[in-house]
Amino acid sequence: MSTIAHSLRDYREPTRTQAVIHSFGLPSTEEPQDDIPAVLSLSNPVPANAGAAEAVDSAEQEDQVYAGRLILTNAFLCFSSLDRRSCRLTLPLYCVRRVERLNAQRTGVFALAVVVWHGMKVIIQLNALRPQCETFCAQLRDNLRAQLGSMKTLKSFVAGCYSEVALQELASEKGKEKTAAVEDAGNTEEKAGEGAEAVTPTPPPPYHAGLGARFKFPGDPRKLREKSKMKLWRDYLRIHGRNLTLVRYPQFLRLVQVGLPNRLRGEIWELTSGSIYMRFAHQGEYEALLKSNEGKTSTSTEEIEKDLNRSLPEYAGYQDPQGIETLRRVLTAYSWKNPELGYCQAMNIVVAAILIYTSEEQCFWLLDMLCDRLLPGYYTQSMSGTILDQKVFEHLVQRSLPMIHDHFVQTDIQLSVASLPWFLSLYINSMPMVFAFRIVDCFMAMGPKVLFQVGLAILKINGEELLSGRITDDGAFINMIKNYFRTLGDSAHPESKNPRHRQITNFQELLVVAFREFGVVTDETIASERRRFRQEIVEEIELFAKRSAVRNLKDLGRFSKEQAGLIYDQMVEAIYRTRHAPAIASDESGKATTPTTTQDYKEMRIDLPTFRYFLAEVATWARDEFVISNGFQERIERKIPDSRTNNNDDIIPRLFQRWDREKRGSLSLQDIVTGLDEIMFARDDVLASIEWFFKLHSNGRDSLTKDEVLRLSESLLFMFRNENSDGHLGAVSQLISASFQNS
Repeated sequence: MSTIAHSLRDYREPTRTQAVIHSFGLPSTEEPQDDIPAVLSLSNPVPANAGAAEAVDSAEQEDQVYAGRLILTNAFLCFSSLDRRSCRLTLPLYCVRRVERLNAQRTGVFALAVVVWHGMKVIIQLNALRPQCETFCAQLRDNLRAQLGSMKTLKSFVAGCYSEVALQELASEKGKEKTAAVEDAGNTEEKAGEGAEAVTPTPPPPYHAGLGARFKFPGDPRKLREKSKMKLWRDYLRIHGRNLTLVRYPQFLRLVQVGLPNRLRGEIWELTSGSIYMRFAHQGEYEALLKSNEGKTSTSTEEIEKDLNRSLPEYAGYQDPQGIETLRRVLTAYSWKNPELGYCQAMNIVVAAILIYTSEEQCFWLLDMLCDRLLPGYYTQSMSGTILDQKVFEHLVQRSLPMIHDHFVQTDIQLSVASLPWFLSLYINSMPMVFAFRIVDCFMAMGPKVLFQVGLAILKINGEELLSGRITDDGAFINMIKNYFRTLGDSAHPESKNPRHRQITNFQELLVVAFREFGVVTDETIASERRRFRQEIVEEIELFAKRSAVRNLKDLGRFSKEQAGLIYDQMVEAIYRTRHAPAIASDESGKATTPTTTQDYKEMRIDLPTFRYFLAEVATWARDEFVISNGFQERIERKIPDSRTNNNDDIIPRLFQRWDREKRGSLSLQDIVTGLDEIMFARDDVLASIEWFFKLHSNGRDSLTKDEVLRLSESLLFMFRNENSDGHLGAVSQLISASFQNS
């Protein structure tokens, strides 16, 4: 097993600052500097030749005024309405062209007009005392100046966003003619659906686009109403900003729930998740990562190769070498960026799906955000996040659908056999892709609660059949769910006399039930339930990891399985303590050590600094003990000797090197069990112990040089340094004298 135990133990609830950063999808380097009550509205000038429709839009936007809080960070200006749902804005300061003070002559009114690079004006009225407003504006001015360097790369960055192309098409007829070739390249899905037998790849468009632009998008574009969706989104983007400057009004969420247009889907995904800000801040890093690790291999890259041809093989893009190579590059790059996580189960399915709508670089940063924030612990060897959420989901079923839960208990049906793949693949591997991507749209915009809401809705809609008496085992349950997913495109009310009711599909009904009946399942609900079950899940996973590690030992030596389990516990504890003591976890030169990309994270191994902690727990000579007293009580505190100030602890590195038989620079559980077996079961044989100790310093030879005798004596002095008497000093002195006389 990998080093999963300490990663689970290391989990800490997000601080208030981190919660703010995560809620707006900001990079982890950001820190809130000031926040203030405010009122936000938009003001887009209407051209003189504007039609009646645009004039109406202008009148409507004046009414869209929301009160909330304005938060200033290093590089962002963020706004959230009081209900935290109606209006949200995450505005990078490098997108701001100028800031104007409004109503400067009026007392009691402190308003700002923030003009972004494409001309949209955001009106912000600060509702605080004048000194507080002045302080906020001064900080904003300083932060804007600090972003001047980033403003230089903005133009080239937004040129790759499809929203820019869409609005250029809307701007003039000439623009439409010039971009006709781009439209044809990106809109080939209008000509054929998913079932085409032969697909001829088209040249890539000039904006960031996924494999769908070359190999067609899943589904029939006419049934998906691509043109009408795109028209609605163009209207929204024209008024409410685009890409980096988009303001999320209530209409935004409604448009997402209806389904995103194929060509715009990738951009909205990275915008709502926050990965677009990471991509801007790390431009060129993806290609540099691939280039610097070109030709290298690892356990992760080997596993990636095995799964490439099993990643959505039904999609035309992954029947082509170009699509497979694209998938390989993204998965490989992420395994190098995050070597401790590397590559894990189901990651290939999710990445393959995302690549249909995003470019490689977009997908790379979206995957990073997915693993780090949206679904932490899902794509790890332990799958701790998935297992935890399965526990949460089962509890929500028990609370919301008690009759169905009781039926599962009575028939011994394991809910997780169906629900775990739903969560792990974001429903992509369970539903037809056109419907699964609609759920992913909502997931990116609304967060992980969507997975729970949809899961509960699936069970509720199929509740009658579940309780009919025909579903009595796991197999019948899975078949019932599969049959339901196959009918998601069918009418939910085929026998209704009302033609509008007959047009409602099973999938539309699923979303209505999910968001209306289970809207009570909020982000706070999920967070609370996760806190409730986290410790229980951690203990279960650690116990499973321990049993697996002991079971996989090739040679227990003379230890029992219980004793090997105790050794495993000490290894885990040493890893955990080392991670939280970076000042001590240093190499022999005194420099702090950090994991290297050559380390195999799929197996739990410990390096030399961690080995010092391990020895300190199992051997009294490898630690120092101090009595700490506060006047009322005393306690003994253990501390490992600092290798930077103690020059006589050569025995610990020697022991480490002797046990590292494969010369990998780290020790596995098997290495430690074998090494301890060699020492601990030789206690009754004094001569054997002496022989082992001498060979430890002679590198296996039958004799010692004078230098090796001195090092051996230093090791003895180190081991007996805490003895109360001085008897060992004379013994060591006699050993040196006798050795030199006989040499």
